Amino acid sequence: MTAMTKRDLLGAGAAIGLLAAAGTAAAQGSQPSAPPFVTRHSGRFNGRRVDYVATVAETLVNDADGRPAARFVSTAYVRQGATASRPVVFAFNGGPSSSSATLHMLALGPKRALVAQDLSAPEPAPQRVDNPDAILDVADLVMIDPAETGFSRVLPGADRGYFYSVDGDARSVADFVLQWSRDNGREASPKYVLGESYGSIRATVMAGLLAAESPLAGVFLFGQASNMIETSQRAKNALAYATNLPALAAIAAYHGRAERSDRPVSEIIDESYAWGMGDYLQALVRGYDLPAAERAAVAVRLQALTGISADYYLANDLAITKVAFAQELLKDQGLRLGTYDARYVDRVPGPGERLPDPSAKPMQAIQPTMLEHYAQFLNVPWPAEDYRPSAPDTRGWEWNGTLGPGGPFLDFDYPAELDKAFAANPDFRLMIGTGVYDLTTTVGPARYMVTRSAWPRDRVIQREYVGGHMAYTDEATLKGFNDDIRRFVTGAGF
Repeated sequence: MTAMTKRDLLGAGAAIGLLAAAGTAAAQGSQPSAPPFVTRHSGRFNGRRVDYVATVAETLVNDADGRPAARFVSTAYVRQGATASRPVVFAFNGGPSSSSATLHMLALGPKRALVAQDLSAPEPAPQRVDNPDAILDVADLVMIDPAETGFSRVLPGADRGYFYSVDGDARSVADFVLQWSRDNGREASPKYVLGESYGSIRATVMAGLLAAESPLAGVFLFGQASNMIETSQRAKNALAYATNLPALAAIAAYHGRAERSDRPVSEIIDESYAWGMGDYLQALVRGYDLPAAERAAVAVRLQALTGISADYYLANDLAITKVAFAQELLKDQGLRLGTYDARYVDRVPGPGERLPDPSAKPMQAIQPTMLEHYAQFLNVPWPAEDYRPSAPDTRGWEWNGTLGPGGPFLDFDYPAELDKAFAANPDFRLMIGTGVYDLTTTVGPARYMVTRSAWPRDRVIQREYVGGHMAYTDEATLKGFNDDIRRFVTGAGF
C-alpha cells in the first residue's frame, strides 16, 4: 500500500535534509520550539478567497487503560472565524502505518507538490504550488499522522503494540478526533473522515467506534481495502479473480492490448464486471468440471478483455494474478507495469537486478515538499530527520489477534462496522473512490462491497477515477476528487 512506496523512496534523504534545514534555520528566529505552531494565510479555493489559520499541534492520546501513551502531531487548516456549523474533514493515509504526507501534499492541502502529467517524462524537481482545488472554501481540514509516523510518537514506557494493531490504531485515531474536537470547540461540527488504502480499514473501524460516542456525518474510503479479502487473490479464491477482472480490462485497454480498446473506460469496466461476476465466476467455480469447449470459449473472451493469451488462461486454470498480469501484458516489449498505477511502465529488470516500481515516480516529490512545507510555510522548527514517512517495524502489525503477513487478507468483516455508522446517524453518507488503473485496491471489489451491504443506496456514492492508487496525481482527477469531497460534505448534488 502507500507506505511501501514511501519506504522505497527514502534514498532521497540527503537532498531532503538540506532542503528542510534551510527552511528550519529561517524559522527558528521567530518561532517557539514547542507547539502549537500557528501561522495565518490567505488563498483562493474553488474561486473563493479564504483567510485561514494553519496549526501544527500536539494531542495526547491514551492507551486501552486510559493512560496517556502517544503524542499525535497534526496539521489543521481552519478558516478564520469558523463556527461549529462548518464541517471538519479528518484525513490520513494508509500503510500500516504511514504519515498523511501523500494526501497532504498531493491532494488535500492548500499547497501541493507538482507531478509530471506526461507519464513517460522525468519528474520535475520538487516544488510546491498552490492547490486552488482544496476544499477550504467549504470545510476545515485536519491532517493526522498516527502514532510513530510524521512527528507523532509513542511516549516513553508506553506499549507501542497497542498502536500497532487494527483495533488500537483505529481507537487511538478516533480518540484523537474526539480530543481535537473538544480542544477546538468543534464537538457540534459535522465530522467527516477520509482514509486512503489501509487508512480505509482504519476509517471503517473508526466509524463503528464513533457511532456510539460521536457519530460521524460521513466517511470517504479512497483506494479502499475494507474488503481486502476480495482483492487479495488467494489461491483458489474464485471470487477474487472475478472481482479484479475490470481492473485488468481497463489497463489492457489503456495499453491498446484489449479488443475494442478505444471504448470509454467506464463502458469497459461495466461490461467486464457484469461478465466477470456472471459467466466468468461460474466458470471458475466449476473448475475442471467445465467442459473443454466451454473452457476454451471463456479463455478466448478473457484474451479479448485483458490482452493475455487464451493459451495462458488455459494453462493457468482460467486465471491470472495481478502480479503476473503486470509482468505479462507488455512482456513482448521488455516492459512491466506499475503496481500502484499500471499506466506507468519500465523495463524488465535483469538477472539479480532490483528496480523501483514504475508507478513510484510521483512519490519522489512528497518527502522533500512535505518537509519544505513544514519549515517554510508552517514554521515548524523541528529537525527534518525526526520526521518519519512510515512507522518503523510494522511487520508485526496485529490484525485482530492474528499476526503475520496473511493478516489483512483474512476474512474479517470490516465493512460491518459501517452498518453501525448508518444506524447511528440517519444522515450518514459513505463515498467510495477508486483509481481505475490501480492494481492494488481495484474497482471490482469496491462495487462488490456495496452490493453485499444493506446500506441505503441513496446515501452511498461510488466514484471511479482516471488514475491509479493515488489517482489525484492526475490533475484533472485532482480537481474532480476535491469537487466530489466538496459536494459530499455540503450535500450538494448527492
